Amino acid sequence: MLLYFFLYLIKQAGDAVGGSDLNTLEKIMEEGKREFLEKGFNDASLRNIVKRAGVTTGAFYGYYRDKEAFFEAMVSPAVNGLMKLLLSAHKSFDELPQDVKKSCVYTYSISYHNELVSYIYDHFTEFKLLITCSGGTAFSDFINSLVEAEEEATLRFVESTGNDALSSGRATPELIHIISSAYFSAVFEVVAHDMTREAADSYIESLRQFFTAGWKTILTP
Repeated sequence: MLLYFFLYLIKQAGDAVGGSDLNTLEKIMEEGKREFLEKGFNDASLRNIVKRAGVTTGAFYGYYRDKEAFFEAMVSPAVNGLMKLLLSAHKSFDELPQDVKKSCVYTYSISYHNELVSYIYDHFTEFKLLITCSGGTAFSDFINSLVEAEEEATLRFVESTGNDALSSGRATPELIHIISSAYFSAVFEVVAHDMTREAADSYIESLRQFFTAGWKTILTP
């Protein structure tokens, strides 16, 4: 009986420590986001973050090796999730039969755009950090990874469907890159300008229509 009681006390102590660690991490994260949003990455102060969080600098370094690792921990899950969403949409489209790709290329993106906006707004603070506060970090050009994936998907579509956009000169890889870059830069304006979700839905749909019209000009012989 005493042994069971002793083991119970150990478990309770462990749970308490685990809960304390979680609370500490949450406080550091909350105050870190606040500091970065106020001052940007370069000017953000770890001293201010730990002071606001009510922890010591030593406690901070017990979780993160430096300020950049801390920033990465805050934003990388959102970046990775968005890339996963994008690549999944591309993979699903790539697997369609050639004739289906041709017939639905302009409508397939509707559901993807809805998922994209939902994901961005589910992780709005993280993307706000990425768009407005990531200068000086490895994430300062994170949009470029999305652009490259979109560019590659477009080139695969052109090749797999026998479209003559490239061979005719209506498009070049450089033009496709520029269009993809313009698209994602425009999408993240909803974050930069703190648009409501309702406003963003309307804005993104207008963007989709605008870029669709342009792609029709390029892809149609």
